[in-house]
Amino acid sequence: MGNTGYKSFADLELYYEDGTPTGQPTKPNVVTDPDYIAPVLDTTTCVPSTRYYSEERKLSAKRNNCERGYSGSTVVYTSYPNQFFSTISLADANTQADDWLAANVQAYANNAGKCEITYVPPTGGGGSGGCLVEGTLVTLPDGSRKPIEELTLDQLLLSAEIETLNDTNNAEELYKWSCTYLSENRITSPITKLTHKVAYKTIIVNDGLFEATPTHLQLVQRDGYWKFIALGDIVVGDHLYTIDREIIPVTAVTINLEKRNIYPMTLNPFHTFFANGILTHNYKQAM
Repeated sequence: MGNTGYKSFADLELYYEDGTPTGQPTKPNVVTDPDYIAPVLDTTTCVPSTRYYSEERKLSAKRNNCERGYSGSTVVYTSYPNQFFSTISLADANTQADDWLAANVQAYANNAGKCEITYVPPTGGGGSGGCLVEGTLVTLPDGSRKPIEELTLDQLLLSAEIETLNDTNNAEELYKWSCTYLSENRITSPITKLTHKVAYKTIIVNDGLFEATPTHLQLVQRDGYWKFIALGDIVVGDHLYTIDREIIPVTAVTINLEKRNIYPMTLNPFHTFFANGILTHNYKQAM
């Protein structure tokens, strides 16, 4: 550490009187003893060493422990002025600060940084905006259910207005949204578009509870967050939201490669509806 300019006493001599050592026995100079002698400033005998104090230094890092589908934000870690010192040079003091930043900045970023949803356009077959298969039962405002192939334009469906969600038919914006607690109000919304197509690849969830094309945009809870994903990305362990306001787990996911009749359907102004009792989102145009 170099000299501080203070003289300290390791031992005390018994019977010390006039400043001249007597050769008498000594004892340690212990701070808790009543006769403890504290260090005294003596810059003549103990010439203090020159100290160089570090300047403010900064280093940035990106959070790298976010879950799949999220990207970490970049944060800046700071070593403040005078946090380190050197008796050699200013450069040495700054090097100490830089080394400390390098050793700790990633841990700081992983703790203080944010995880932000990364939009990745889904890929897959069977309709660019995602479509439900023939036989899917869609809930009407009175609580009754009707096969999707029997629905008609302008027919009202039971919909859900989700708090914190700016409901839109822009898939990119929907992929950016998430929340930790799902609160919704039941409303109605009419069908504005309804067509028939054929698909040769669909995703089956929970042994037939829900089936749609891989690009169908689906509301799920994953790792404590509600968000929209392409159905082709759903995995066992995700959760779905039911018409009874229950949260149920995804226990099985299989891929079907047989021909299916599918029905791209769009609602407006609200775009959510219940398919086989599961809250989902309507068809979107290709991006």
